Amino acid sequence: MKTYLLLLLSLLCSTGYAQTPVHSCLALTGARIYTSPGKPPLENSTVIITGGKITAVGNSKTIKIPAQAEVLDCKGLVMMAGFWNSHVHFIAPEWANAANAPAAELTRHMNNMINSHGFTHVFDLAALDYPNLLALKARVASGEVNGPAILTVGVPFVPPHGSPFYIQPLKLPEINTPAEAEAFVMQQIQAGADGIKLWSASPDGHGVVPMPVDILQAASRTAHRYHKPVFAHPTADTGLTIAIAGGVDILAHVSPDGYRNWNKEEVTLLLQHKIALIPTLKLYKWELEKKHIPWQDNPLVTTALQQLRAYAAAGGEILFGTDVGYISDYSTTEEFMLLAAAGLNFDQILASLTITPARRFGQDAHSGRIAKGMDGDFVILQADPHDDVRHFADVVYTIRNGKIIYNSHTDTIH
Repeated sequence: MKTYLLLLLSLLCSTGYAQTPVHSCLALTGARIYTSPGKPPLENSTVIITGGKITAVGNSKTIKIPAQAEVLDCKGLVMMAGFWNSHVHFIAPEWANAANAPAAELTRHMNNMINSHGFTHVFDLAALDYPNLLALKARVASGEVNGPAILTVGVPFVPPHGSPFYIQPLKLPEINTPAEAEAFVMQQIQAGADGIKLWSASPDGHGVVPMPVDILQAASRTAHRYHKPVFAHPTADTGLTIAIAGGVDILAHVSPDGYRNWNKEEVTLLLQHKIALIPTLKLYKWELEKKHIPWQDNPLVTTALQQLRAYAAAGGEILFGTDVGYISDYSTTEEFMLLAAAGLNFDQILASLTITPARRFGQDAHSGRIAKGMDGDFVILQADPHDDVRHFADVVYTIRNGKIIYNSHTDTIH
């Protein structure tokens, strides 16, 4: 165990929270720009990024483009702050041997799963090989591999005898006492975790195994002492109740497995505890389709939609996330369509992609909106999702710290 921790710490210390190397000066000209949710777009506007930071935003007629700038013509395109995906996984075989795999190969995988969908920040919610994830994170942070800023919860844990059936034959760490929970959380934080993930109720293939509340509370107290968010996978209504009582910060999914809608009292408790929600609606459609079960009007999907609808309508905090990396279909189009079907409007979806996760994860001083002094992170779309939410998925360019990390004209995706 000591050797394992030393390896993790050495990887972490070699990179820290390094930033992707930046282009010295980039001008994005002529776009329609949504600077922040709730604000009208700026038409025919230009952004200047110098040293990875936004140095000017305004009408193209009034913005002076520096002579040394690389100019990207965005006329007819739509620009927004770079997107966050708050639920991803780098656990598929293509991410193996991240320390030594060819950079071009890793960039190709990153384009397929992340970059081509506009994500400039992601939160990894389960590492099965933590040193490998940290190696990938280091190579992205150095600029060797094109990709987003990566946050991670490290290795998650489950209740006693509660490893989820869908990862078999693998097993996750099973925590039996509050003292074990505290020690495990400390181990993850010392190894560089940006948050903690657990199953408040876990499907073992026979039923739902609940996490003892005192174990969850011990984990939450320890994480919060170091200002780290706690994510819970609730599975069903039992897990929802335990998550609230246990002091978690974010639900990694809705909890539709019991086919029970969230009632007013549950929504009120979620609001009172300021718990954010990552819906991952496409996950349920995808799981049903794998089993060749029609998903339209299936209670798993309709319950998920109701739970999101109830919480969003009450003003609950929503974070965009897709569970991509567990889900092998990388397209985001259906997630946007399902969010709209649950009643979220353009501004709510844009907020879930930008300013809301930036604020939740303590990065809103420099991320989540387009303004002078903010990070040079952008997604540039072919058409306006204000007219049709499916256009949130029509990515032409993704830019991280003033560097183009995805160009639909030159980067091939599968």
